[in-house]
Amino acid sequence: CPICNLPLPPTVADSQQSVFRVCCMTTVCNGCDLAAVKRGMDDCPFCRTPAPDDDSQCLAMIQKRVDAGDPVAMYFLGSQYQAGLLGLEKDVTRAVELYERAAELGLKDAHYNLGVTYMMGKDVRRDTAKAFRHYETAAMSGYVSARFNLGCIERNVGNYEIALQHFLISAKLGHDDSLGDVKRLFIAGLATKADYAAALRGHQSAIDEMRSPDRDEVERADWLLRSLR
Repeated sequence: CPICNLPLPPTVADSQQSVFRVCCMTTVCNGCDLAAVKRGMDDCPFCRTPAPDDDSQCLAMIQKRVDAGDPVAMYFLGSQYQAGLLGLEKDVTRAVELYERAAELGLKDAHYNLGVTYMMGKDVRRDTAKAFRHYETAAMSGYVSARFNLGCIERNVGNYEIALQHFLISAKLGHDDSLGDVKRLFIAGLATKADYAAALRGHQSAIDEMRSPDRDEVERADWLLRSLR
């Protein structure tokens, strides 16, 4: 998080613990978002820009950043085209074009989305070699889910030693599924007790580094809301 400087959760599934702001193309953790609300702020906690009122204003903000050459904006606009959001017609070809522009500028998120898109082969021709290359680039840039996906690819073809190394790296960065895969490899006799113990310690350390009083308060409030449903 650019405000508290604490690590953000490593997976898309954890994105509910943060807020993406189209005004400055910045992801802010829910803890800092809550802290801003406590101070009476209802605009962006990072750049202080008021939130857009509707999809058209949101798109205008994004396009302005795209025109300025912002790779995060290119990636985000691509994700909206791929899903058909913000009133846009679904256009995977346009999404891939935007991802590729962002990837050329070094954005790991764009490499990851290209990897997923080519691996899934939905609305584009499936290309596992391209997917693997984009996953590798994203993983080497620190994209944890890309590292996990590389581990899954290697595990599925029987390269268990290489898979374990990928899972160990991503588990120690707080990735829950990677920790689960290290455990399964340990149970199957394909990882050592020391491997699993190191993964557990690293995973817990990463989780602890992500905690803060404000983040904990948001988590408690979310838990309470879920329990009342």
